[in-house]
Amino acid sequence: MWTKTISFTELKKYGRWKVELFTTSEEKMLSAFEMVKIGLLVRERKENIKPYDFPDENFNYIGLENVTPLTGELINFNPKKGNEIKSTSRVFYKGDILYGRLRPYLNKVYLAIGEVENGICSGEFHVLQPDFQKIMPHYLRTVLSSSYIQNYVKSMQTGSALPRLSIRDLLAIEIPVPPLEIQQEFENYIIEKTERLRELRREINALPNIMISKVVHSLETGSLELS
Repeated sequence: MWTKTISFTELKKYGRWKVELFTTSEEKMLSAFEMVKIGLLVRERKENIKPYDFPDENFNYIGLENVTPLTGELINFNPKKGNEIKSTSRVFYKGDILYGRLRPYLNKVYLAIGEVENGICSGEFHVLQPDFQKIMPHYLRTVLSSSYIQNYVKSMQTGSALPRLSIRDLLAIEIPVPPLEIQQEFENYIIEKTERLRELRREINALPNIMISKVVHSLETGSLELS
């Protein structure tokens, strides 16, 4: 029979009783750089709005369903009228990070740079405002969507049917923070590869029509130049 003694200090640290907090060994990221709590790098943006109070106004509204797992890209996004949004929403601005707190294992992390930079989002996101004097946005989003964070939050989420990650637990996680000049190298790499990923997706989406057009053209002309 396995047993473990929990000190009052440990229990006070978490502020609640949850067996997984004390039986799951936390995965420590091996890093050559300083480990810093997320709470020292960002602040939670707490601004809320009730969009249904503005029924005819258009809002850039992002729900969990609009963010792809892992890559954090927007999908099926269209602005919504206030009367289509039934609950209080969180406000975000350019450079903020939206971290999906409901079912965090879905790994939905959106950086508000690019397609939609200002708007509102579901209350099932934590909205994080990075301190750009300490952390760069693309680098932070990438770390937040990494397997390290995913493995860590498994023991932190609460609720069985609808598990959530509290803002307190998220901000307590430590991540590696290289000097800004090294972060800039990561930032450049991530931006470059993200754009390459988008180019490949555009090529893949265009390929079916290209294939069909070439086959039809070949049938009409008798030419077998399909390359």
